[in-house]
Amino acid sequence: MDTEAYLMDVFGLSCRMTHTYQLCKEWSAIDEHFQKSLDKTNGVRILKQEVVENVFSFICSSNNNIQRISTMVEKLCFLFGEKICSIEGRDYYNFPSIEALAKGSIEQKLKEEKFGYRSKYIAHTAKRLMELGGKEWLLGLHKDNNVSYNEAMEKLIILPGIGPKVADCICLMSLGHLEAVPVDTHIKQIAVTTYLVHLQQQKQISNQQVSNYLRNLWGPFAGWAQAVVFCAKINKPQSKIPPRKKSKRKSLCN
Repeated sequence: MDTEAYLMDVFGLSCRMTHTYQLCKEWSAIDEHFQKSLDKTNGVRILKQEVVENVFSFICSSNNNIQRISTMVEKLCFLFGEKICSIEGRDYYNFPSIEALAKGSIEQKLKEEKFGYRSKYIAHTAKRLMELGGKEWLLGLHKDNNVSYNEAMEKLIILPGIGPKVADCICLMSLGHLEAVPVDTHIKQIAVTTYLVHLQQQKQISNQQVSNYLRNLWGPFAGWAQAVVFCAKINKPQSKIPPRKKSKRKSLCN
């Protein structure tokens, strides 16, 4: 695959604008809240991420913030990846293979690097994947291989440190299951206050209830709709630029 084709694939640029417009139109017709979210964004696309990197990056994301997740991913690359190049005095490394992350001493090394309880999950997931067939096993869960979303989810959650939310992220961003709806605190808050008002009397509304409801509402591309609603929720509106004071000088255009 050449560079242009690769970038088209990663950024989802092969999806025609007419299709995107039609999807947004359909979602807005059935969901007033979606239209409000759409109005707050400039468009959202789902990245097609490399599946191994996605699995271990999302293990790092558990109870974490973006800055620390990024630091952890960079450490994984530096400690266990292969050097790609040096640019302006800085070395760059690729994401480590499953084989590299399955080595016997990795758990202790990650604990020393402050990965905490995620150290065990990373090491054990790598070893479990090696037993199952490595990267090929993961790629075998892709929708193109006639694997259903439910089947992919069932197999992913057997991996240490991977629950339904992380499995949904992997399905959505790496395995072509665009109906997957990852439910985090932001999406759950929106769902409880906007979509599942009739269930507010319940002591607890499960993430599975939220995911199922939104998937049924938005259809086979529900994960894309979720991304729009999620981005509208977390992106703070830009502060308005105060108007300039009128100059006493005469405009050159007059």
